Amino acid sequence: MKTTELLFEWLENYEKDRVKPRTYSRYRSLIDLHLVPALGDIDIENLSRRQIQEFLSQKKKDGNMRSGETMSSASTNLMLTVLNMAFEYGVDMEICDNNPCLRLKRCPDDCRKVEAFTIEEQRKIECYIESSEDRRLFGIILGLYSGLRIGELIGLEWDDIDLEKGIIKIDKTVYRDKDDDGTWQVCVDKPKTKSSERIIPLPSYIVEQLIEYKTSARSNFVVENKKGERMSIRSYQFMFERLTEKAGVRKLNFHALRHTFATRAIECGMDIKTLSEIMGHKNASVTLNRYAHSMMDTKIAMMNRLQRVF
Repeated sequence: MKTTELLFEWLENYEKDRVKPRTYSRYRSLIDLHLVPALGDIDIENLSRRQIQEFLSQKKKDGNMRSGETMSSASTNLMLTVLNMAFEYGVDMEICDNNPCLRLKRCPDDCRKVEAFTIEEQRKIECYIESSEDRRLFGIILGLYSGLRIGELIGLEWDDIDLEKGIIKIDKTVYRDKDDDGTWQVCVDKPKTKSSERIIPLPSYIVEQLIEYKTSARSNFVVENKKGERMSIRSYQFMFERLTEKAGVRKLNFHALRHTFATRAIECGMDIKTLSEIMGHKNASVTLNRYAHSMMDTKIAMMNRLQRVF
């Protein structure tokens, strides 16, 4: 059996009904675009650890199909995960004798500095939104003070917000994916991980703005377009991009709003456990690793406040 056959038998006959559509689509994309072209024609009994390691190393080096440059460690490691699961299936089903992925080491996580807006940049963004008559921009304010991912923000409905208690319930996300015919469609599903399902308490001044904002809502979608329909993710990202230009701040991606929230929270002294739960991270270690730089800046500022005792 060729590696291609094993991959598709595992994916279509075994894995497809066990994972979310978004996960299946991701696996399928990696198989179609990377694994099959490089390893698909090799017989499963002849595929060696060395071949897989060389394949992963090359992908890490220049596997990004958009830029031809470095592929992220997350994507490279996911390819190893897919291969490993397919071969585990092969061994369990007695299709092959061995799993060549065993004992192969995963790439270390990329050390990318988190990019967040400065306090001055955040002030400019908020001032621009406050002076604008475009009510769609309020979602950006909400993102700055809740740390929501864009899919969670677009998926947010008024039924998810308890204005009396001042809390938001996050139990779904919106994303774009292709259907079986290859047509792009909007999908609404539960968040990818259990930790992403969470309750977020909001600052009182944001709750006050939400109460006022709801009075003119035309639908159950918190972020709605001019027709009272759910905003599309692409449209909202483009709207944010134009906002940064008009507000005169750096051109960072929408996810920078989430990083900005976390950075401000650390600066005001929020403990890591609380921040981790609000952000929907798997554990506090994820938060610690991701925002170590911001934490160090805060630690330095706090240490400089110490006074000599004599």
